[in-house]
Amino acid sequence: MKQNKIFGSLRVGSLRFALLTSLLIASLGLARAGVSTDSKDIPSPKQVFGFAPGTEGKLAIYDDIVAYLEKLDRASPKLMLQRLGKTTENNDFVMAIISSPENLKNLSKIQKSQALLADPRHTSAARAEQIIRTSPAVVLVNCSIHSTEVGPAQMAPQLAYELCTSDEPRVQRILQHTVVLLVPAHNPDGQKMIVNWYNKVKGTKYVSSPPPFLYQKYVGHDNNRDWFMFTQAETRITVEKIHNVWRPQITVDMHQMGRNGARLFVPPYIDPIEPNVDPILVSQIARAGTDVLATLTAEGKTGVVMNAIFDAWTPARAYPHYHHGVRFLTETASANLASPVNIKPETLRGRFGYNPRKASWNFPAPWKGGKWTLADIVEYNRAAALAILDHMARNREAWLRSYYAVARKAGRRCGPFDAYPR
Repeated sequence: MKQNKIFGSLRVGSLRFALLTSLLIASLGLARAGVSTDSKDIPSPKQVFGFAPGTEGKLAIYDDIVAYLEKLDRASPKLMLQRLGKTTENNDFVMAIISSPENLKNLSKIQKSQALLADPRHTSAARAEQIIRTSPAVVLVNCSIHSTEVGPAQMAPQLAYELCTSDEPRVQRILQHTVVLLVPAHNPDGQKMIVNWYNKVKGTKYVSSPPPFLYQKYVGHDNNRDWFMFTQAETRITVEKIHNVWRPQITVDMHQMGRNGARLFVPPYIDPIEPNVDPILVSQIARAGTDVLATLTAEGKTGVVMNAIFDAWTPARAYPHYHHGVRFLTETASANLASPVNIKPETLRGRFGYNPRKASWNFPAPWKGGKWTLADIVEYNRAAALAILDHMARNREAWLRSYYAVARKAGRRCGPFDAYPR
């Protein structure tokens, strides 16, 4: 009997040891995968959509993306979903706020700090320095303003999931030092139109054809030329409920471009730069873009170009440049919506500042051609978003200081706005 008790105790002890060992191994496995053990119950986009973002032939529609972000809002202390208004066709315009739980508890204080830096008439240099040392910076990630540029909207839920669950030092740094404002689709109406259109034409000869309708009811593709007149509901929501409330230091504007050149563009922009953009901002854009290019190249991303193709001339596309922040444009090469394309090397063509078949200082690692997929687009967007967010996290004080300095200069400037530079 005594022997059975001993063996029974040993068996119980062995079972406890095995259970603890299994839990430890599982925890280590999650840590190695970069997933927080506290976040393992948060569903991934694949679990909710039934496919991973970027899967060939699959596009998550806006309503499902919003429903997924609602799940994250309920499951994670690092994300808060807000409905900011109604779009032209009465869809919800939503924004996810992602940061550390501590920052999310202090959003009003952070907004007040941003407002004080934005208006130096009410903020002494000493008070500004105190804010700069203690307050997180704000980054707006605006996805798929052009609805046929499907990749950024598909990437958005994956980015949100990673920020909510990853234990990687980079992600923890982002959460601690920044507040991320994620707009999953700037044009929800058009996003739904394009997903429905794609589901009709995929697998047919029409998959590469432009849709026979405007994907913004009134202005179509020109909805990103509305940043000085504010004629559209989506523009007004963004200005009134995001820019004027949060005053982001960087607005990441995620687009797609043609398929036969670079795989991804990041700033700095080519000349001309609109003359009313402060030189401090021009320099900060160059600094950030160079950092992002270096990060992506180190990660093995090929075909990334900067200081080519796109300029910063018109105010119609760049609201942040006139409000102490910067517009950080990304343009990723397109496929046929969610269907792949094959690019022959000899068809690669560059324009304005680089040769896509030749390495140069602003294009260090050419892409050799081949198959290009929605998965590639989603991955390049994800990598670029994380790179610029980490750049901000590592350089938070410099950005906040520049933000205040530009506002201070603007308040002292004399003379008319130079609308027609000579």
